[in-house]
Amino acid sequence: MSRTRPASFFTFASLIIFVCHLVSPLFLGYRAVYAAPEPPEIAADSYLLADLKTGRVFMAKDVDTPQVPASLTKIMTLYIVFDEISQGRLAFDGEVSISEEAWRTEGSKMFVLVGTTVRVGQLIQGITVASGNDACVALAEHISGSVTSFVDRMNRQAQELGLTTAHFVDPHGISDDNRISARDLFTLVNAYITRYPEALQFHAIKEFTYAPPGDKPITQFNRNRLLWSYPGVYGLKTGFTTRAGFNLVALAERDGLSTVAIILGSARGKSIDEGERERTALATSMLDYVYKNFSYVEVAEPNANLGRVRVWKGKGKWAEGIAPTGLGATVEKGQEDSLSYQVVFDTDLEAPVHKGMKIGEVVFTCDGEEVGRADLVAKAEVPRGNIFRVIWDSIARSILKAFGKA
Repeated sequence: MSRTRPASFFTFASLIIFVCHLVSPLFLGYRAVYAAPEPPEIAADSYLLADLKTGRVFMAKDVDTPQVPASLTKIMTLYIVFDEISQGRLAFDGEVSISEEAWRTEGSKMFVLVGTTVRVGQLIQGITVASGNDACVALAEHISGSVTSFVDRMNRQAQELGLTTAHFVDPHGISDDNRISARDLFTLVNAYITRYPEALQFHAIKEFTYAPPGDKPITQFNRNRLLWSYPGVYGLKTGFTTRAGFNLVALAERDGLSTVAIILGSARGKSIDEGERERTALATSMLDYVYKNFSYVEVAEPNANLGRVRVWKGKGKWAEGIAPTGLGATVEKGQEDSLSYQVVFDTDLEAPVHKGMKIGEVVFTCDGEEVGRADLVAKAEVPRGNIFRVIWDSIARSILKAFGKA
């Protein structure tokens, strides 16, 4: 004959079970793991928040749909400008003649005057701080001879970088026919700041004064309000047209955690002041989310040797792999001790191998889940060997492949 236990017994038993679940990890030696909360809601057509060093995405929406970039188009223009500087074909103190077309360009201006000359460094500041459309035209004409030829180069560069959604029709973003997705914009930004880190100093400038010859100085302030309001922000670019809405690419770094926040199509229909405030608030909530909930864990200093890999047909047999900017990954706070990584080299390298060439990557995992990747590059050149080395390695390689060893 069964007996029914009183309700108070079940209440007491449930309490005991609940307490046991709470304290059992302490007795079993488990470590409580902090789980990041859901990311905030972002009122924009498309957005992306990611780790610049490893590409880990923290939050995203509709990242593959082409959007109207507005003045974010200028990032590609600046990419080409700094490429010209790196090739020695352009200098910061070089003079650029201002055409009537540049002077007449509508929209945001640096206020260059037709018939004058302006230094390249000033024009770059005019783009990064004042978002000067006239400065873009002046540099486009100087580099390629015409705006049309320069735009052709922008689109060729987009193809070289693998930007499948990018299409440019002008160097400044006035036209709403310019297109790029958030994912491709991330790729462009990453390539830009990796290859031309000297450009970043221009994007961090808060105000810029230009004195046209014979006229009063004009001071303009950077539209990126985060430069004033959010500690750690050092760039990069804002954009706005009525159709595009308020766009932004924000770069920030705190305690080694480098992030990029991309917002496309926010605050559409708002006034300039209201739109800029809303865009700033959205970016702030995105950056707050990552810096409150994630930590960067460094595992190797810049240029540390992370192993070597065989190079076939080379004067030397090995290429050493390094991470020029250091090595690390981002994990949820509380999981710092769970980070691990694996070095994966390209085992089919053939000389010549150039210094800085990608020869492998590091895969980061945390509790068995991949949380990021980082490239390894060659520390030094490995030139092609002589004819005897080439023949010998060709034979050895064939034999190893036949036995599944290469």
